[in-house]
Amino acid sequence: MGPIKKRLYRDVKKDGKKYFVLFILMSFMIGIASGVFVANDSMMKTIDNSYQEYSIENGHLEFKEKPTDVLLEAIEKEVDLTSQFYKDGTETIEGNKNFKGSVRVFPVRKEVNLACVMEGRLPKSKDEIAIDRAHASNNKIQVGDVIYVDNQKYTVVGTAASSDYSCLFKNNADLMFDAINFDIAFVTQDGWDAIEESAKYQYAYTWDKELKDERQEKKWADQLLEKIVVLSATGGLTADKEKAEEYSQSLEGMMELSQHIENQNELVDFVPRYANQAIQFARTDMGKDQAMMNVLVYIFIAVLAFVFAMTTSNKIREEASIIGTLKAMGYTKSELIRFYMLIPVLVTLVSALVGNILGYTIFKEVAVGLYYNSYSLLKYETLLNPKAFIITTIIPVILMGLINFIVIARLLQLSPMRFLRKDLSRSKNKKAMRLPSISFFHRFRLRILFQNIFDYLTLFCGIIFIMVLLGFAIGLPESLDHYKESVPENLFAQYQTILKENKDEQGNIITTSMEAEPFSTTNVLTIDGVRKDESIAVYGIEPNSQFIQLKKTLKEKEVFISSAYQEKFGYEIGDKITLKEKYTNTKHTFTIQGIFDYPAGLALFMPNENYNRIFDLESDHFDGYLSNERITDIDDDQIYMTVTKEDIMALSRQMDHSMGSFADYIAGVCLLMGVLVMYLLTKTIIEKNATSISMVKVLGYENKEINRLYIRLTTLVTIVLAVVSALLGIALLGYLFRLVMYGMEGWFTLYISGTGILKMIGIVLVAYGIVAYLDMRHIKKIPLSEALKNVE
Repeated sequence: MGPIKKRLYRDVKKDGKKYFVLFILMSFMIGIASGVFVANDSMMKTIDNSYQEYSIENGHLEFKEKPTDVLLEAIEKEVDLTSQFYKDGTETIEGNKNFKGSVRVFPVRKEVNLACVMEGRLPKSKDEIAIDRAHASNNKIQVGDVIYVDNQKYTVVGTAASSDYSCLFKNNADLMFDAINFDIAFVTQDGWDAIEESAKYQYAYTWDKELKDERQEKKWADQLLEKIVVLSATGGLTADKEKAEEYSQSLEGMMELSQHIENQNELVDFVPRYANQAIQFARTDMGKDQAMMNVLVYIFIAVLAFVFAMTTSNKIREEASIIGTLKAMGYTKSELIRFYMLIPVLVTLVSALVGNILGYTIFKEVAVGLYYNSYSLLKYETLLNPKAFIITTIIPVILMGLINFIVIARLLQLSPMRFLRKDLSRSKNKKAMRLPSISFFHRFRLRILFQNIFDYLTLFCGIIFIMVLLGFAIGLPESLDHYKESVPENLFAQYQTILKENKDEQGNIITTSMEAEPFSTTNVLTIDGVRKDESIAVYGIEPNSQFIQLKKTLKEKEVFISSAYQEKFGYEIGDKITLKEKYTNTKHTFTIQGIFDYPAGLALFMPNENYNRIFDLESDHFDGYLSNERITDIDDDQIYMTVTKEDIMALSRQMDHSMGSFADYIAGVCLLMGVLVMYLLTKTIIEKNATSISMVKVLGYENKEINRLYIRLTTLVTIVLAVVSALLGIALLGYLFRLVMYGMEGWFTLYISGTGILKMIGIVLVAYGIVAYLDMRHIKKIPLSEALKNVE
């Protein structure tokens, strides 16, 4: 056995603890990443296959009333239609007085948007019901329990995942789904008829020809919408293009025509599959998880690679005379490089293999549990993931090898004589930096700081990485709490009651005796900015409104925008914004005259008189009432929907449920990682200065005094780095959070309080406290003979 191989075994034995810590860290991180990748990819493949397996719609359209047969027949010349009527009701649970949610009830589907039964079965009799699995899990509803839809009693006979509701979005424009207070349920046709709520007339459409890609799907959907608007506007009498042009020469005129048709043919919703959040959100969000995990793995491996490189660099300096002897004996530079690279690469490879085993077992189940806790996903099969193996094994090994190769090769370029003399400095200036005339201890600490500056910079990078994770773990719960506190205070009304029509069958205005005021609302789409086709709510309000006080007289094209809208898009007072109507190409340009403090949604506000003129409505038109109490003296058949505080708070409620425990888990992981990373880096600094520490012991200094020199310095540096890293970590996390929110509907602001920042710093300092204790033990064990070993 050659001298190099003997040294390999000796080095592993000597630094076994250090390598074991690195092994644990990498195995843990790679295991988490592998588990996320495997669970993520398996579920995404299931989602992709579900489009055909469960006959998921290509889109759906909804009418205010049941449309005429003539209109349906005309539309069916373009696409295949399947009725998907539903009723929205109030859900209560027998034995749980504290729960009151909403439920969307469908008759059992047999053609399109099929349900995947997760437990039990689908209903067979009038008093049986199957509910969403995620909703059941979140509210601890089991098969055999009794729930009520309004006053109708049902026995839960099964839980299911509806293929078109992988995320429980009540409305497609909602900022967040709500798997706690919103439910999707299935009953028999008799059970559905027994529910007193008015029916919503939704039709799923499917193409009878195969789509090539999303671009073609969007093109066909746009063309279909144009035809449906014309057809609905003319009662379905213009099924061919030539006759349609007689009624409307442009898409801008279609909605104008639709204002004058029978109510039953009025289109109130059109959502193609590619734009349906209930179908697409889970897959899109899981795709972002993969991208985020990629970045975290690479950053983490890069930090550990630099730790390894520093450790190896210090070892080379420590063993300079041995390396000089080996070079003089004929060992080549490449042989020495392979020797010093072997351990880092082997530790990384073994960590990757162990991490992948953990990923396919323990961590995969953790990731699956988190996904099922949030989404209403179908049953899946675990699939082998070659891409995950490349990301978590091949690339980390290459990254580790490359970083170590650059550092080691640069050091080993020196001649054997330089190594024998321990002259490894590349600087020609041998003169030590002149320090100010201060006490010996202070000068000694400064000398240690300057000599180990690169080690402390690596420690800084490691702490920033930990701070970003801590910022997420602490900032998310704080942001949710801040949202819960601020939104109710800034809601302009507790209830928004939206009517089907503002006039009854006799043409009389629908009124209420309760304290309420009329308002109008619609949704328009952005055409530019950070996100195109973002849905923006438009509100028309009464003069001197008690609910929305704009404090300024507005001309026709002047508006106030919500604070959330201003923050997301960065608009200022005086800016002009151009928006287009949802189902046409009609565009409107507005001038911003003020910011209304409303963080709960993207919206703009104008007087109702201006609203009616801009959208070409009758002068007395309004869509509903704003009130602080639920309106009870209007017939339910005349109410289209009621938006409450609970609907707006769905975002914080769902995110708190989905991510709350996960955030606590991350905080614990960060504490562990902080201890391990700082232990590795501070241990390296102590080992690098082992000779100096031993020499100080020879001079008669006690361990307490040596701790003052080394531990106190590292403590002060760590405190400064922790504070700076906390601020930089929050800034980086805020930037990443904004990027994520730019790609989502609505807006949600990251908020971390001063207390939260102190918690982040405190966790890092607690981790360092553990490390400092271990370092003091390490210093105590350094023998006096160490100084004599290295005397030249």
